[in-house]
Amino acid sequence: MPGAPPRYRANHDVSDKPMPPSIRATAAYLLLIQAGNYLFPLLLLPFLGRVLGVREFGVLAYCQALAQYLILLTDYGHNLTATRLVSLQRDDPQAVAEVYSATMGAKLLLILVSALLMLGAVGMVPSLREHWGILAAAFVGVVASAITPFWLYQGQERMKSLVLPNFISKAVSLSCVLAWVRGPGDAALAALGISIGTVILAAAALSGVHRQRLATLVAVPVRAIVASLREGYPVFLSLVLVSFYVNFNAILLNYFHGPVAVGQFSMADKIRIAGQTVFTVIGTAFFPRISQYNATDAAAAQALMRKAMLAVFGSSVAMFIAIEVFADLGIRMWLGEPFHAAIFLLRLEGVLLPLTSIAFVFGNLGLLALGRHRLVQNIYAAVTLLHLVYVVPFVLYLGAEGTVISVILTEAFGAAAFAVCYRRETASSVSILKIHERPSTTEIQA
Repeated sequence: MPGAPPRYRANHDVSDKPMPPSIRATAAYLLLIQAGNYLFPLLLLPFLGRVLGVREFGVLAYCQALAQYLILLTDYGHNLTATRLVSLQRDDPQAVAEVYSATMGAKLLLILVSALLMLGAVGMVPSLREHWGILAAAFVGVVASAITPFWLYQGQERMKSLVLPNFISKAVSLSCVLAWVRGPGDAALAALGISIGTVILAAAALSGVHRQRLATLVAVPVRAIVASLREGYPVFLSLVLVSFYVNFNAILLNYFHGPVAVGQFSMADKIRIAGQTVFTVIGTAFFPRISQYNATDAAAAQALMRKAMLAVFGSSVAMFIAIEVFADLGIRMWLGEPFHAAIFLLRLEGVLLPLTSIAFVFGNLGLLALGRHRLVQNIYAAVTLLHLVYVVPFVLYLGAEGTVISVILTEAFGAAAFAVCYRRETASSVSILKIHERPSTTEIQA
């Protein structure tokens, strides 16, 4: 149970054992799901841009961006915190049912808050009121995303069950958009078509929970729902801070150097983020097992952390090398001469991949898996404030290159902070363990 003292097996060493097959399989399933998530917009965006026209496409993108913030709110960090709780109690059906019920109760409250925020924004902002149909269609996807229990499947390492439904939902969504969107003025239908895919995936996931008996809804007290919200709050705040500083870079760059510089920077940044997804997905497959071992077997947790480090660091270095080698050729062939300036920016952004992999390993797989959510929140808050100190002069005098350099500095500080704090946490745990294992004076005399 969470909060219970961990049990250790002193002579248990798994460092020479191969990676558990379920972790390799989970990583593969997560990569397949992520591939579907990237393939869908890759096929859809050119069509929407051509059929809707620049203005209508811009309105759609703006409304979807607002919906993404509501998705961030309704996710609330549960994809990490609830995943961890499920993994810790996966062998106790009653405990899993309580986590499932409390988390879903929290999701319903967050959906209500999101709906009120959306209605308030539409009521007070005339430009949003004009596009209420697009926002309403996008909000359907917000609700569906909120009630999709990815965290339950991941905590029980059952992601395989969602691979096929994910691809089917994307295919149906693509078909709906292609069939419904005929010209300018159909942005609401485009938003609804995109949301329908999310609804299908949510229905399949909830049906799978019942069919596979992963969990059941049980009556839980209000304090359990409040506890779920309290558990997820530090992670949610961390994600908000990261989202703020990432978006602030583009706003600042646009203010000083205009939209062309933003376009070059954003294109390089999106490519880097796509490469970053590879190692974050691989690392995420380790999260439930590391969380479980932290509570039951410290030696096994440390051994699995070493394997996670090798997998994540190895894949991040491979992506870094690929970007440095193929940035020129890839951008020239895929994007053409207008994005020539993005070549150097992309190579500069490649440096971020090893740095972010260090932060991911010691932050997500290390501190979050240990349950140190507030410490992670404090680190993100500190590096975000630090970023605001030097980002303005870097962007002002060096433009897009300065923006990337400021992000590199921030990620380096964050990676160092996560690594140091993780080492301290594990060192203190080992010290406490040794104290508990030390024989008492009575035992020695006996």
